[in-house]
This record gives sequence, C-alpha cells and structure tokens, in this order.
Amino acid sequence: MIKINEKMMITVVPFWMDLSSSIFYLAAPLMVIELGGNPIEIGLIGTITASVHMVLANLGGRLSDRVGRRILVVTGPLIFSISSFLATQATEVGHILVLAGFNGLGMAIFWPSFQAWVADHQTGSNLARNIGSFNMSWTAANLLGPTLSGILFSLYPRVPFLVAGILSFMLFFLLRASVGERVPQAVTERSAVPQEAEGPDWGRTFLYAIWIANFASWFILGNLRYQFPKLARDMAMSPSTIGLLLSCVGFSQFLGFFLLRGSDRWHFKKSFLLGAQLLGAAGLLLISFFSHPLVFASSFILIGLCASLTYYSSLYYSVRLLKRKGKGTGLHESILGSGVVLGPLLGGIVAYSGGLRAPYVLCLAVLAGATLVELILLKNMHKSG
Repeated sequence: MIKINEKMMITVVPFWMDLSSSIFYLAAPLMVIELGGNPIEIGLIGTITASVHMVLANLGGRLSDRVGRRILVVTGPLIFSISSFLATQATEVGHILVLAGFNGLGMAIFWPSFQAWVADHQTGSNLARNIGSFNMSWTAANLLGPTLSGILFSLYPRVPFLVAGILSFMLFFLLRASVGERVPQAVTERSAVPQEAEGPDWGRTFLYAIWIANFASWFILGNLRYQFPKLARDMAMSPSTIGLLLSCVGFSQFLGFFLLRGSDRWHFKKSFLLGAQLLGAAGLLLISFFSHPLVFASSFILIGLCASLTYYSSLYYSVRLLKRKGKGTGLHESILGSGVVLGPLLGGIVAYSGGLRAPYVLCLAVLAGATLVELILLKNMHKSG
C-alpha cells in the first residue's frame, strides 16, 4: 500500500481531495440543469452542502481536539466517495440535493481536522509556510478540476461523478496508510496575538473583520460555482467552456496564495484587505454588464485574487490567534460555509425573479455591506496598513 510522508501530505492530500470535489461541484449543477432544474434548485445544491458543512465543521474541529485528527481525516474522503458513486445513478433533481447533504458531512469531517493536523506543533513562519503550501495545493486542484469536469460531462454526464468517486476512494486508502495520529499540542501560556498586534482585543478585532470579509468572498464564490453555469448555458456555452472559465478562479487563487506565501507584508494590514475587496467588486461589475468569455475570465481572476487574501488570512489568523487549533479551523470553515449557504440560495431566488444577472448585483451589495462593517470594526485600529 502506498504511503507518503508528512511533508508530502501537506501538498498532495489537499490537491487530491479538492480535485475530487471540484469535479463533482461543477457536474452537479450541470446535471440539475439537464434534469430541468430551476435557479433555486441549482442554488440549493450549494446551500445544502454548505449548511451541513457550516453546522458540523465547528463540531468536527472541536472533536478532533478531543479524539485526535486521524479518524476524521480518513473518514471524510470515504463518505465523499460513496456520495459520488451514488450520484452516477441519480435520475431526479432530488437525488442530487440529498447527496449534497452527504457531501457536506464528508467535508465537515475532513477539512477542519486536516487543517488542524497541518497546524499542529507549528508556529510563526513555519505555520505560515505550511498554510501557504496547503492553500496552493487545493487551489491547484481548483484550477484543473472544473476544466476536467466540463470535458468529462461533455463526453457523458455521469462520468465526472464516477471519476470523483474513484479519486476520493483512492485517497481514503492513501490516508489510511499515511496519517499518523498527532496528539494536539497542550495549551500553554502564550500570547493570544502575534507580535504585530498590540493586545488581545486588537488581534481579535482584526480576526473578526477578516471573518466577515471571508464570508463575503465565499458568498460570491458560491454564486459563481452554482449560478454561473445556468447563465452560461443560456448563453449557449458548452460544459467544457464553463469549466475552463471557472478554472480561472482557481488559477488566480493559486497565484494569490503563491504571492502571499512569500511575504508577510500583508499581515494585519487593512489596506491589503480593502484593496483585495476592490478587485472583487470590479470583477462583479464585469459579470453584471458584459457577456464575452474573455471578460468573464478576467472577472473570475479578480474575484479569485480577492478570495485568496481573505481565505489565507482567515485560516492563518484563526490557527495563530486561537489556542485550540481545531476550534480555530472549525470556526474558519463554518464561517466560509455560511457564505456558501446563503450565496447560492439567495442568488437563485433573485435569479428566478430578477434574471440571471441579478445574483451578481446581490453579491455587490453583500460585499459593500461587509466592507462597511469591516471599516467600522477597524476604524480605531492603531496600526494602519
């Protein structure tokens, strides 16, 4: 049985898991469209998956602090593989929606536990580098997965689910052989904030602002993942073209994580946060008013760059500022999950009543509201970016 070391796992496992899931997550809305689903039903795929993820991720992270990381890390891909294999037999929209909840369970078990496993016994620059490697790994999968899913769906609609199931089932065996149990590091007296911060309240306030920003980013990404395929299909785009466009998000996130990993200049700097959100707003404006595939690609790149900073910051600050790393990763996953819960559902409702461009106007409003709250939280911050 193949076994890999811990250093390789930080890059191999996130890529493998997210490759499986990104193949599934494009095929699912395309399948619902094929089965005659409306925008609300398409949005429910993401909402159901993320609802289960949001509710259980925080519990999963805390549970990994108590019982250990290994059992949860190994079980997640097994659940996802079962769901993918069952999806090959789906004949109704309801079947896909039920499996969406099953997927959320697998992700809620896997991701907080694995993120905490990565962060265990790491501090300072080592922690930042490991999180950077982890982020670049899963976004590389998001660069490849949607394109591959679109091509496979064009060949036969059920093939992407089969491939996703095979990949995640193989990952289950790899993890079973490779993951050793790590006893979570005992909580010792240490500063709750890094040296850049001037006190616990300062650091926690910045963390809360980042969580709000990451919620907005994943609200937007949820609409891109689940609502954009409907708009694109109505514009007569092929599944392979849709997959290629959505891969632009993965490309820009990978690029963003690469740049962030090599520098600490962005740490606790609100100017970087607000600048990233301006890029996201520009991308949403492009989607709202233009129709050329190259413009869509540009808009997805801008949104992906915004999401790369908010996601990296949220995960990094969560495990650095909170003493219990499992708790930190669970909160991080639950908050971004709440964005994916509300984004596709509300986007589907406004698309159903106001047209297929309406979700991106809604996203602009959410981003503007989040930015305003962040400015209020950070107005008294002593260190400006």
